[in-house]
Amino acid sequence: MRRKLVLWGTNEKEEKILVALELLEKQNEVDIYTFNEAEATESFYKELSENWTNDKEIEFPAHYHKIVRKLSVTDSILPDEIKVDKTDQINRAQTEWHFVVLSSKLYEMYKSELEELKEKVEKLTSFDQDVWSDLKSFWGKVQTQVNEKNLFREQGAALRDKTNHLFDKLKEYKKSLDEEFETQSKSFFDNFKQELTEIEEKIEKGFGLSPLFEDLKKIQAKVKDVKFTREDRTEIWNSIDVAFKKLKDKRGSQAGSGAGSHVSRLESRYKGLIAAMQKMKRSIDLDKKDLDYQNKKVGESDGQLESLLRQAKINMIDERYKSKLEKYTDMEKTKVEIEQKLEKEKRRMAKIEKVEEAKDIVKQKIASDISEQAKQFEPISDDLAKAASEISESKKKKGSSMLASLAESAENFMEDVVDSAKAIAEVVGDKLEDLADKSGDMVEDLSDKMADVAKAAKEELTEVYEKVEDKVEDLAENVKSSISETEEDTLTLKDNEEE
Repeated sequence: MRRKLVLWGTNEKEEKILVALELLEKQNEVDIYTFNEAEATESFYKELSENWTNDKEIEFPAHYHKIVRKLSVTDSILPDEIKVDKTDQINRAQTEWHFVVLSSKLYEMYKSELEELKEKVEKLTSFDQDVWSDLKSFWGKVQTQVNEKNLFREQGAALRDKTNHLFDKLKEYKKSLDEEFETQSKSFFDNFKQELTEIEEKIEKGFGLSPLFEDLKKIQAKVKDVKFTREDRTEIWNSIDVAFKKLKDKRGSQAGSGAGSHVSRLESRYKGLIAAMQKMKRSIDLDKKDLDYQNKKVGESDGQLESLLRQAKINMIDERYKSKLEKYTDMEKTKVEIEQKLEKEKRRMAKIEKVEEAKDIVKQKIASDISEQAKQFEPISDDLAKAASEISESKKKKGSSMLASLAESAENFMEDVVDSAKAIAEVVGDKLEDLADKSGDMVEDLSDKMADVAKAAKEELTEVYEKVEDKVEDLAENVKSSISETEEDTLTLKDNEEE
């Protein structure tokens, strides 16, 4: 954008004159040169237009008139007594030069800020992250102004060269620091890797999983507080993930899959969301701080254009701030949803554990009752054994056949008793399984239903045992009757032999 302009006009006496204008942006002034018709030859006009406007030195005539005017947004850059043929060029120049002045002030401000940063860098003896961050922030601001064309290309280039020079100095300090940091990171990495390898070996050997899980959690917590290089940190986190997966697979093979894995996934998702929310909150706070700073600076703007530049930047930051707030609100809603799901899943797991515990209690009770009832059959069993022994002494076929029949009946009957007890246990188990499946809705009266199931099981067992007692008594009577019949047959045979 040119800072000089040449055009024809007239003075207060309506005399033809040549007018040459030059912008001095640092002073916010315009120098106006006028040449009368005698001095303004065609050759001089061409020299002004082709050389002087392109910042080449030329020699002015002996007689000319110079006027100095302050650049203003509202007032014309030409005095009232001077009229020009092309007023549109004057109007355009006035608008453009006002922008040039504002841009120049912005450039001077950045030059001053860069000088302060230069002093900080020159005082350093080692790398300073804060100075590095300040320099990056500064260049970010400059780059934004260059992209928005609020700074001219040559201004941006001058600032870039000086900034790169400071970056190069800081990089030299940073290189030595990075080498030391990499060595330290490698040492930490090797130590943690060794610990993880030992834990994986213990997992493979079948050591206690709960203590190993706690060891992994401790390593995970320690890793968060240690500074690694990006590559070492990525690899150590991957190794931790692999160890956790092996442990979970081992635990899953022992305990089977269940709701616990779902709870674990929800907890991992919840932790990840919390970490993301913390990062987003820090970013929102930074934008809010930047927005407050820019709003404060608006009142300190020097001129309308700079104020407009500030306002444009404020709008940009405000839009970004609102977008992040909206995302953060969605994150909070998701956080509440996950918390509700997690709580619900934990309650469901607790209910399932209670049902399983109740199932074990009922099964143990049934087994105990069967054992107690079995003891009551021991005297009857002794009678049956004695009766069978007496019958076996008989040498008659009739008695032997009857004994075999009674023995087979007794054996079949006892098998029926055992099968009935098993069937009752299976029915009880099925009822408990139904309760486990519906535990989400029925767990409030779980204790009452368990009591009902146990009571029903006991009543069915009692009924079976009563039938067993009746059948055993009938069996004993049949045995005794058979023994009597056998004795009578034996006496009859003896009488026949005597006759």
